[in-house]
Amino acid sequence: MSARTLLPPDAAASPSHPRWGVRRAARLAFPEPSALAADPVHAARLRRYLADLLAPYGLRPDPIVGGQSYGEMAEALIGAVVPAGEQVDLLVLAHSVPDLAPGRATACRLGHVCPGGPLSFAVTDQGGTAASTALRLLAAYADSAGLRRALLLVVEQDRLPYDPGVPVALPAVSRGVALLFGDPLPGERPLRVDPAATARPGTGPWWELAGRVAAR
Repeated sequence: MSARTLLPPDAAASPSHPRWGVRRAARLAFPEPSALAADPVHAARLRRYLADLLAPYGLRPDPIVGGQSYGEMAEALIGAVVPAGEQVDLLVLAHSVPDLAPGRATACRLGHVCPGGPLSFAVTDQGGTAASTALRLLAAYADSAGLRRALLLVVEQDRLPYDPGVPVALPAVSRGVALLFGDPLPGERPLRVDPAATARPGTGPWWELAGRVAAR
């Protein structure tokens, strides 16, 4: 058996969208636990799932689950940044902290609920660089396929449902950032973004960038 990895072409070499950039942006804080965290059935299943994964390392899940569902956070961000009547061609979700709903294919669900039914995928397990990797992939896919609208969602929750036993950087409050890319409409001034920008939502370039675009 053989396996191949297919990557999009290098969009940076010859961009086909010289005016393509961030058209709209939103940043939202989620200080209250997700509604999913209050579901006793889900909480019991999650504790059992985590207990099985943590047992070989001598760790245990917290008795109180809490936390955020990235699906719920992302849906709120989509509603805040995608104008009525517009269609999104590509959606990329980025996060570092695990989701409250690890068994859910969140990116696939977002592709179903987002206007346009876009191609969607998630980038995670890359620490603080997940958002920058997602942006590079978004730009490459959009350029190679000639897409007109792409949406980047960067989300992080402020807690883990267990003590990892090592220092872990978490945002002070669960937050999310949405950046809608595309060709400008009349009167818009899209902002070009450097994929090298790195930070968790809540501090640094991503949070500040969304604030600047939203204030324009």
